[in-house]
Amino acid sequence: MAMKEQHESLEQTVSDQAAEWFIRLRDRDLTWSDRRKFVRWLKQSPSHIAEFMRLCSLYGRVKRAKVPALLPDEEASNVIALVQREVPPAEEPRRLGSRKLLLAAAAACCLLLVGVIARVVLSTNTIETHLGEWRQVQLADGSLLSAGPNTLLQVEYRKGVRRVRLAHGEAMFQVAKDSARPFIVDAGGAAVRAVGTKFGVDRRDGSIVVTVAEGKVAVARGDRSGVLENTIEAIDQSIIVAALGADEQVEISTSLPMVQPRIEKVNASNALAWAKGRLIFQDETLASAVREFNRRNRIQIDVDDPDLATLTVCCVYDASDPEAFAEAAAVRPDIALVREGPDHLRLVPETPASPAP
Repeated sequence: MAMKEQHESLEQTVSDQAAEWFIRLRDRDLTWSDRRKFVRWLKQSPSHIAEFMRLCSLYGRVKRAKVPALLPDEEASNVIALVQREVPPAEEPRRLGSRKLLLAAAAACCLLLVGVIARVVLSTNTIETHLGEWRQVQLADGSLLSAGPNTLLQVEYRKGVRRVRLAHGEAMFQVAKDSARPFIVDAGGAAVRAVGTKFGVDRRDGSIVVTVAEGKVAVARGDRSGVLENTIEAIDQSIIVAALGADEQVEISTSLPMVQPRIEKVNASNALAWAKGRLIFQDETLASAVREFNRRNRIQIDVDDPDLATLTVCCVYDASDPEAFAEAAAVRPDIALVREGPDHLRLVPETPASPAP
């Protein structure tokens, strides 16, 4: 009797855990740390997978459950492999047969669960980063999204289109090829259409910058972004303000919408190095370099002197370390670094030392 009660208690515990995860996973603000915990809980036992899927089926919510996307290192094959390793080395023949059936069912449930993950969860998913925070996310179709600091975007996957709405900030996309579903980034004042390529979109105050590293993209004004969902043949080419290839960049003015944008040749690896946490400057002005650090970090740098602002800088810097950049700039004999608080630095002209009397 005690064994039976213990078994029922264990089943109740798993059922309670599955119910708790079912409720928590419907919270769109669930952290990525908790999402990883859910995946680890699934991996612990085939009974966890089976109970969670039973609960989803019971409530008829499989297609609507807000199940989190698996991270790149937590693919379905890993879950199934772990389930298979949990089979005891020796069992009675009858129970072993039942166990195999359970494993097959668990693997099938796991694949179904991953299918729900891929199709449903990232059909609408909000991604937000704060100052000094970089994030990389694998989307449901296998595309990779790299979000820079102070970025807010929303991913919406539908049957015929993959759409990302960039509210502010910067993001780089390595798009999985799918000719039947164009990949569209809507940044408000401009929209970008791709099928399979690598490009970045930076939504700044007054402009939107699009940089292509691989493949080709089409750029249209933001109010015509819906047209980009059509096939290339059906798109009115007059709405395309720029067609970009590798190592090309265009800046669309949102404050002066009538200005015709000009395509520039760039080193895309340098221009998109921020996605890997680096800033690369080649003869940039000090003021321009400071702006790049300030918009990504909590620590702010000021350069008020006009002569200092026009000095040129170069080299590679850690994008998350503005203090190191300011210290490197102050190595020059004509620049001094003044610390005005834990989050505030100022670069000023170096005052010449008074001659000895």
